[in-house]
Amino acid sequence: MRNRLDWQIEQIVAESGDSMHDALRALMQVNERLEAELERMRAALACGGLRLEGQSLH
Repeated sequence: MRNRLDWQIEQIVAESGDSMHDALRALMQVNERLEAELERMRAALACGGLRLEGQSLH
């Protein structure tokens, strides 16, 4: 039985020309961008520049 994640994996691989290598590269690049964004948010929070109510980062 396929679940949502299986379907998403198949989509990513298909969009990468059925190349598992290219699909993994794309996912790793997305992960790196998300980690960088998380680090920026942590830094802003540490400096008092993050307001959660208004969703502002500055």
